[in-house]
Amino acid sequence: MRNSSGFFGSISNTIDLMKSCIRVLKKDKELILFPILAAFFVILFVWIIFTFVGLDISALTSNDNQTEEIPIVPLLVLVFGANFIVVFFNSALVSAALDRLRGGNPNVRSGLSHASKHIHHIFIWSIIVTIMALIFAAIRASGRNRGAVGQIMTSIFASLLQAGWAMMTFFVIPIIVSENLSPFAAIKRSSGLFKQTWGNQVTANFGFGIFQILALLASGALGWFFGLMSANLGMIVGVLCATTSISIIYTLEGIYKAALYEFAMGEKPLEFEQQDLRTAYRVSTATA
Repeated sequence: MRNSSGFFGSISNTIDLMKSCIRVLKKDKELILFPILAAFFVILFVWIIFTFVGLDISALTSNDNQTEEIPIVPLLVLVFGANFIVVFFNSALVSAALDRLRGGNPNVRSGLSHASKHIHHIFIWSIIVTIMALIFAAIRASGRNRGAVGQIMTSIFASLLQAGWAMMTFFVIPIIVSENLSPFAAIKRSSGLFKQTWGNQVTANFGFGIFQILALLASGALGWFFGLMSANLGMIVGVLCATTSISIIYTLEGIYKAALYEFAMGEKPLEFEQQDLRTAYRVSTATA
């Protein structure tokens, strides 16, 4: 049996899971279009807000305390709109991934169509995501006037809260698109599935974040190398490599989340080994 304990066991297990995700992605290469479409529409939406609504970047980046000059409503619309776009395309990605793992043959249209059927739940979930994001940001901002130590402690506290929230809501999107539950019911069910399957003492063990960092570093290195020949060429190569690699990893994460949901529901997702999924989180011996 593979030793999945320790840091290197975590990395090894993540690599095995990514290999399984890659096998799924090879069968449905168009799945990578979902994060690309999400990025495109977020950029388009942000451009529309700044161009036609007149949101001033200087008001958002200013360090003074004249908060009354910051246009709150356009800012909230901007944050919510971006979150809604990301959540919608993520829902479409998870829908398509679930279809593939259940033996179907999904495409971009089918994923978008299935997500559209749950647009009302996705809309409400996007509101919740936006509210929570603002709360976490407010907590971090509250530490700015508490000195270096206070700011670090506040940031750690906010990060812990955010990590707990992420774990509790890990299965919300798969539940919404698969079971058509409301976001509030999905949060409760997601938390229950998480505890039921892996226990309370778990260590997030995705490892995808590590690969994202490596991908960005590699993209930066390639951009720097080609930048020695031409600054514009280096920037183009760096941006293209970063966009492509992050889109691939984001897609693999969506497939991974869909597979874990299927496992939590007692199903056996295609292309995934049960042992890989069971050790996606390390369980304490007390709950094993």
